[in-house]
Amino acid sequence: MKLDIPLKPDDDPQFGEIVGRVISGLLSANPVEKVFVVRIDNWFDHKWLTFSGIGRVRFDDLRLDIDTALDDFREEKVTLPPFTPRRVIGESHFVRERSGAYSLSSNKPHVHERKLAPSSKNLHKRVADLTDSGFFVWFSSNTKLNRRGSIMVYEVSGGMVCTWYAGLSKDASEFRRITSRAVRHNARLIDESARRRDSASAHNTHNTRTSKTLK
Repeated sequence: MKLDIPLKPDDDPQFGEIVGRVISGLLSANPVEKVFVVRIDNWFDHKWLTFSGIGRVRFDDLRLDIDTALDDFREEKVTLPPFTPRRVIGESHFVRERSGAYSLSSNKPHVHERKLAPSSKNLHKRVADLTDSGFFVWFSSNTKLNRRGSIMVYEVSGGMVCTWYAGLSKDASEFRRITSRAVRHNARLIDESARRRDSASAHNTHNTRTSKTLK
C-alpha cells in the first residue's frame, strides 16, 4: 500500500522513498483508518519523541523567591509534539476507503495549530483524541542539503499509542540509520526500506553499465 506523498526540490529522493516504504510497511502490518503525514522544516532529533511542551511547575517552598518555574513535560497520555507553525511545512491526511485503498482528504482535523501559541497549550492535545486507529508520521525536509533525515511515528490502535523515532544519515551515496528511540520491531522495517533503496540503485547502475557496454 503506497501513499502519494509529493517531494519538494530540497527533499532527497532517496530519503523520500525510504519514508514512503516505511509508511507502506506500517500499513501492510496494520491497515489503520487514518494516516497523518507531516513535513517538518529541517532535521529534528529524538528529544521530540513524546515531548508535550513547556509547562509551569509550582514550588511551595516559601524560602524561594519565585513560586513557579518552567519545565519540560512528557504526559502519561501521549500528546502531539509541539512543533511551531513555522516548522510545519505541510500536512497530508489520508482516509481508508471501503475498498482498502487510501485517499487524500482535504477535511480537518489538522495535526498542528496554524497560529503561534505557547507550547504549554499543547499539554492536553492528545493523539488518541484525533483517531483511535491511525498513524502519525513526521519527517524532516531539506534532506538533500543536510544529508540526514528524521522519521517519527505515533501508532494509535485500540486505545494504545506506540511511538518511535529514527535518525538517518547519508554517507557517500546511501542513507543509513544512525540513531533510534523505542524502535523495537520497526528497526527491521526502517533498515529494510533503506536496503531496498540500495538494491534498486545497484540494479539500475548495473543496467546502465550493461547498456553502455552493448552500445
